[in-house]
Amino acid sequence: MKTRILLPLAALGALLLTGCGTTGPLPTFGKAITPEWITADFDGRPGDEFIATSNLSDVVFNARGEVIGWYVKSYAGTPFIKQRPDGSYDFSALREQRGIVNMVGDRKALALEGGGLDPAAPAQAARPRLSQNLGQNRQDALFRYTQNGVTVTKTVTLHPRNYKVDVRTALEGGPGSYTMLFPGLGKADNPRVQAVPVGGQPAAVQGSGTLTVDNILYAALQENPSQVAHALIVRPQGQTRADASLTGGEQGLIRVGLQGDSNLEVYGGRNELIHLYQSGYSTLPGLFEPNFFGRISLQIVKLMEWLYSFVGNWGLVLVLLTVLLRLIMWPLMQAQGRTTARMQVMQPKIKEIQEKYKDKRDPDSQRAMQTEMSQLYRDHNFNPAGCFSTFLPFPVLIALWSTIRNFEFDSGFLWLPDLAIPDPFYILALVYLIVNIGQLYVMTRKSPEMFRQQAFIYLIFLYFALTFPAGVTIYIILSTLIGIVQQVLINKQVERETASIGQTVQKAPARAGGKAVKTIEAPKK
Repeated sequence: MKTRILLPLAALGALLLTGCGTTGPLPTFGKAITPEWITADFDGRPGDEFIATSNLSDVVFNARGEVIGWYVKSYAGTPFIKQRPDGSYDFSALREQRGIVNMVGDRKALALEGGGLDPAAPAQAARPRLSQNLGQNRQDALFRYTQNGVTVTKTVTLHPRNYKVDVRTALEGGPGSYTMLFPGLGKADNPRVQAVPVGGQPAAVQGSGTLTVDNILYAALQENPSQVAHALIVRPQGQTRADASLTGGEQGLIRVGLQGDSNLEVYGGRNELIHLYQSGYSTLPGLFEPNFFGRISLQIVKLMEWLYSFVGNWGLVLVLLTVLLRLIMWPLMQAQGRTTARMQVMQPKIKEIQEKYKDKRDPDSQRAMQTEMSQLYRDHNFNPAGCFSTFLPFPVLIALWSTIRNFEFDSGFLWLPDLAIPDPFYILALVYLIVNIGQLYVMTRKSPEMFRQQAFIYLIFLYFALTFPAGVTIYIILSTLIGIVQQVLINKQVERETASIGQTVQKAPARAGGKAVKTIEAPKK
């Protein structure tokens, strides 16, 4: 298979492996979702619910501050909640779970039980106080309800740019100890349920069974890591002591035992390395073990953070990162580019040889054609195996793509409101198409037919460009532009080198009694 055909197919496969081929809708083309609180009837029962919506998730609370819907988006910015012309809201995509999973299923998270508290029994709930400060990355809600003489005050703080939720609980007139429930993970039939005691080792249960861990550092429900896997992680904060009872199997559950006023940090989101790293969870013992690509991704993130400490803008960080990585890979890309350039210089002669033998299928003619091809390769110092150097940068490129795709930026760049979602004006997608067509032309300039055959592939990639986070598209565009400049320089260099080659392609000696050996002089250029 030709290298220029194989590369796009390999790239497409890489994208599918890193998440584009997963189930669920790709991002809707449009603007970023502005985080907000929505008060509306979500479940069709009497009373309103309170929905915190953002690019990353939609979290539905009832009046007690219990989570009855925890919808983590596989693609940032996907608007599952639609607002009708009359101002009301359409929640059908969430309720029917079209392309999205409710992590808590038909149960409730943050529910309290013990000492007269019962999530299934009625209670007198006040209307919560809702507020937000997007500059500080906060959406706050204060819930208060009374049940069996116990008054519960629950303060919840969500962070729209990551998956963390702070939960502070205070009880008046109630028991000295109580339990907070954390069910999950939606459709996962057998999540890993584990906890780590302070100063101890991870203890886990998977499948049926129950395990108790005292004085936890953290407790977690996790699916196998992937771009669409979920995790729910609970960490006590400050002076809060928490004991955990873990239940495995289809009804995976963490019951956190608490006393008095408590403060918990809860991560409810994707079980994916970059998000866990940015939220401060990647170093917790036994929680996540990065694979080869993950280790590369962590180094890329740390490099990005280091660059950010100098320039203070994530868009400029991506520009510098792209230039730096292309410089590091310049020697390898130089070797790959020379292979491509030599192939292009040889294309007219290769085509001539192929035309010469296209109607000759006998073994002698095929051997003669191979002899001429081999001589042509020797004349131009071309090694067909060199084409495979194309794939050597792939581990870094795949890790880089996955890193930027999952990284949560706290700023826009130029006309872009958010580097973590697609360009709402489609400008980057158009530029992406132009520079890739330009690169294809530079690499197939001596083979117009090959250019025409492969150009349509980039129309397929245009769709992905429309759905890529803007930060990913910026990287691809800049990297491609640098690659074009490098390839143009290589083309000129290789053409100067091959201009002096006496390109004589000789057919293999004829059989006894056959015609004399025929020599074909190829054009110098």
